[in-house]
Amino acid sequence: MKKIFALVLAIAMIMTCSLALADRLDDIKAAGKLVVATSPDWPPYEYIDDEGNVTGTDILMCQYFADQLGVELQIEQMSFDACLAAIGTGSVDMMVAGMTYSEDRLERMELVGIYWSEGDQGLLVKKGTGADYNSAEAFAGKIVAAQNGTTQWNMVTEQLPDANHEMVTKIPDGVNMVKAGRIDALAVPGAVSSQVLAENDDLEIAAFTFDFDGGNYLATVKGEEALKNAVQEMIDTINAEDLYQTWMNQITEAQNQ
Repeated sequence: MKKIFALVLAIAMIMTCSLALADRLDDIKAAGKLVVATSPDWPPYEYIDDEGNVTGTDILMCQYFADQLGVELQIEQMSFDACLAAIGTGSVDMMVAGMTYSEDRLERMELVGIYWSEGDQGLLVKKGTGADYNSAEAFAGKIVAAQNGTTQWNMVTEQLPDANHEMVTKIPDGVNMVKAGRIDALAVPGAVSSQVLAENDDLEIAAFTFDFDGGNYLATVKGEEALKNAVQEMIDTINAEDLYQTWMNQITEAQNQ
């Protein structure tokens, strides 16, 4: 009898967990808020403006999601690693941080996209040295950094195997390290590098670029099919109406004022 009771209890718990997973989208609507984790150090995607607010093209996209769902947007700031952990445990509804696809991530979360192709993946170096870094071999023995847990880190370790690899927590930290000569290069997406170069005339992009073909995804909680499908439908609309380019233009104009 005890074994039968234990079995029934176990089945009930499994069914309860399954129902909880299936109800995430309903829970968001019932709570009246969409909770999104981001690492706001990737302009123009997500960054902190002069007033201390988190903004950027990804944030405008998330506001669009919230508006379509009829809820408020709640942004949770944290490091990129912490974002991955938060979406993995389900403590947030969504993660957005200029993320690209990987099979490893797919085991821990749902990847939804592509909502934006971010262009060339390159390396920031000191001005006047870019032409010298024209091949993977040119980085042999050099200190090359990337943000931990990102696609850029994977590219650095895989495509520059003879370099000395160093992790950085935030992009601005890596930029300052290049400027100070503590590292030789910092891996960044094309859109991010354009923003950094606009603010740092003592840096440039190396002649070498990574082999990369892909675009940006966002993450939702693993197993939450209703939420995943709803977000994918909204991304399909964004792509069909070229809304992300509109947001990119809006952020660019705001930065130039």
